[in-house]
Amino acid sequence: MLSRLIHIEHDSEESLQSQIRRKLVEGILIGAFSAGSKLPSTRVLAKQLEVSRNTVVLVYQTLLDEGYIVSRERSGIYVSEALQQGRVGKS
Repeated sequence: MLSRLIHIEHDSEESLQSQIRRKLVEGILIGAFSAGSKLPSTRVLAKQLEVSRNTVVLVYQTLLDEGYIVSRERSGIYVSEALQQGRVGKS
């Protein structure tokens, strides 16, 4: 799924975390990942992208902190619905 939308270059000067974060944010902002849609688990995404799970965990944590995604207990990670209301990144 996301591996087709997120192309990373393992030999790039840009870190894997940065590449994955940038691609996810771009996808969210252009609507490729709609508000409220579920993202794959860290294990699944890491396997799809052929990167360490820790890399994906760190990316997801950054996106959680920035408000792009939300974690729903016992359900998974979802694109924040606050994006539609223009509240991401605002106090």
